[in-house]
Amino acid sequence: MRTAVVHDQLVRSVISDVKTDYAYYTFMTLSGMLAAVAFLTDSIPLLLGAMIVAPAYPPLAAVSFSIAGGYPRMAGRALLVLFGGVALAIIAAVVTTWLFNVTDIISSASNLVSKPLLEERVRTGWYSILAAVVAGAAGTVAVIQRKQDALIGVVAAVALIPAGAAGALAAYSGDLGRALGGFVLLAVNILVIIAVGLLVLVAIRPGRADAAKHDAEGGEIGTTSAEADRDA
Repeated sequence: MRTAVVHDQLVRSVISDVKTDYAYYTFMTLSGMLAAVAFLTDSIPLLLGAMIVAPAYPPLAAVSFSIAGGYPRMAGRALLVLFGGVALAIIAAVVTTWLFNVTDIISSASNLVSKPLLEERVRTGWYSILAAVVAGAAGTVAVIQRKQDALIGVVAAVALIPAGAAGALAAYSGDLGRALGGFVLLAVNILVIIAVGLLVLVAIRPGRADAAKHDAEGGEIGTTSAEADRDA
């Protein structure tokens, strides 16, 4: 008999929300473009728009739920989807900045990394870690309660897209110190969101009652592709 931290059905549901279609990559690309424009113009509304557009949370949730459910390969696949989307956003931010330079919309002589909005996203601080903690906890509870909302995704994107785009712009400007700071912040936020998600799942153990009832009745959860992945 297996004691489940997360019921298989819930894990499969979360994994099914991870999309690798053109829409996911298109929205991540657009998010990176908006973030670049936001930093170049020091515009908070545009940065908020970049975070609203980004569908960054489903892959993050899939990593936490897959690990808690015992599906490491599924977690790895979700991470690849996340990294692919974030990489596109970063590339889009660099290309957008370059286009602004070559068209003289933004002078190539201007100091791109002097903007206060960007400066806040190239340093790891307690405020950024707190945002990642809130994103991980709120997102996980929302998935468990089937009350996912666009605002939950925005909270997750707050921790990812700005840091990645800020690091990209700093690298483009040749400021490797700030670039490293932005990418370190991005990595820390990803780890914190996943870790907090796991802690919430271990504390709540969603689906445990259903699994226990099923086992008590002598049933076994049928073998699925996800289960095969776990046993591999």
